[in-house]
Amino acid sequence: MDYRKAFLDKIDYIIWDWNGTIVNDVQLCVDIMNQLLKEYGLPQIGLKTYRRVFTFPVKEYYKRLGFDFERVSFDEVGMEFIRLYNENFDKISLQPGAEELLKLLQQQGKKQILISARNYSSLVSDVKHFNLEQYFDEIIGLDDDLARGKEHLVREFFEKNSINPQKALFIGDTLHDCEIAKNLGAHYFMVSNGHQGAGELMLCTSYVYANLLSLADFLFNA
Repeated sequence: MDYRKAFLDKIDYIIWDWNGTIVNDVQLCVDIMNQLLKEYGLPQIGLKTYRRVFTFPVKEYYKRLGFDFERVSFDEVGMEFIRLYNENFDKISLQPGAEELLKLLQQQGKKQILISARNYSSLVSDVKHFNLEQYFDEIIGLDDDLARGKEHLVREFFEKNSINPQKALFIGDTLHDCEIAKNLGAHYFMVSNGHQGAGELMLCTSYVYANLLSLADFLFNA
């Protein structure tokens, strides 16, 4: 038996990240951040720098970019970012291979759970925008817009459903995703075309794929 099939046979739950993993919103986030940086008199960034400095909680990422929260409110800057993001959401597309991999995993009988640091109501709206709701058994998001992290959401879901972490596979694009999976003792694969690059992700794992197409190729093609 192919070891990849043997591995997937042991997995019951796929825990998906949203931003950067399923939706390709990275360049939009760079563009919006540059708009805010200009407004506050801070240096502009490019995609490479963005992927290097991005982190969770996002307040720390803002600090890395030079925002001084002794002088300006994080909530104010963060909510301005979210407003601009929501206004420009129609510029976002799915990551290549996203729907195809969701469909393949659904055909394998996997329960697919979307857990995001995005506001829940916005997350549900985003999923419906791309007509992906049929692939998810549950959608879980935060009750605010400030992306403080999602580990508590994941832990609550695992505890509520008595999930054996060894039967769960995380798919994400940040160290935060990788660290949550590691902390729980679950399996994980990361993609490097999202909010953090391969260099950053390799600090946590060697299971890093260029994109969802290459991950699907690894899982399903001999």
